[in-house]
Amino acid sequence: MKDKDKTKHLFKRLGAIAVPAFIAIIATLAILDIRAVFEPRLLLFILNTVFLSVTAFVVAYISARSYLAGGSLNLLLLSCGVLAFGAANPVAGWLIGPPGGPNVAVTIHNVGALLGSVFHAAGAILTSAGVTSETVSKRRKLQMILAYLGVLVFMALLTIASLQGAIPPFFIQGVGPTLLRQVVLGTAVALFAISSLLFMGLYSTSKSDFLYWYSLALALIALGLAAVFLQQAVGSPTGWAGRSAQYLGGIYFLIAAITAIRGARTKGIPLERAIALFFPRG
Repeated sequence: MKDKDKTKHLFKRLGAIAVPAFIAIIATLAILDIRAVFEPRLLLFILNTVFLSVTAFVVAYISARSYLAGGSLNLLLLSCGVLAFGAANPVAGWLIGPPGGPNVAVTIHNVGALLGSVFHAAGAILTSAGVTSETVSKRRKLQMILAYLGVLVFMALLTIASLQGAIPPFFIQGVGPTLLRQVVLGTAVALFAISSLLFMGLYSTSKSDFLYWYSLALALIALGLAAVFLQQAVGSPTGWAGRSAQYLGGIYFLIAAITAIRGARTKGIPLERAIALFFPRG
């Protein structure tokens, strides 16, 4: 048992090393400012779908079940945040080439990131503050459906508006980001970072492996978006470093889900109930 605990502790420490490692890599590439572009459309779509969308949708599904079991609105907010971020990535990956181009892809990805960060920050702040709110059991399914549907409809309308040129430009290839883009993405970076710190604070008291890996995932997402914030050309080495950090964040989301499953089995309770216990109810 002791050897198992040591292995688990080592695995967690190795997982945390990714954060300072990516800080060093992104800072170095940003200073070098290499603007060579490598942007295979199909590759980006596949990577975004596998590492960000699929993992996000798995977490959103588990979170939805947990919300139905516990009724915590804080958890519903996190679920919507994961769904928004996951939905934006495959669309942005596919539209990186014609007829959309870098600006459309950047707009969809950045706005989706902002929406996801707002939901996460709201859920993290309420949970850390001990604010409790529980919905009536009979209304949970309807509220969850409406919330998820609202997020997906928003992302669909955003995509249409971006393709129609109804949204001011976010990024001009060869020139760089616009002020609007920097405000949107900068806000997303700050909110994801705040959410990560708040969840790590919750982990320090609960020692929940789920919260540990979830907070690291959010930290990597924040770092990845920060690299995207710094890039001057979409598809540059700095941008790919940021994407890699986000992909690893997606893997960490999946690890968080796996640790929750194992914890539920150990306690002999349903998975959705195990996750619901991490979030306060009224």
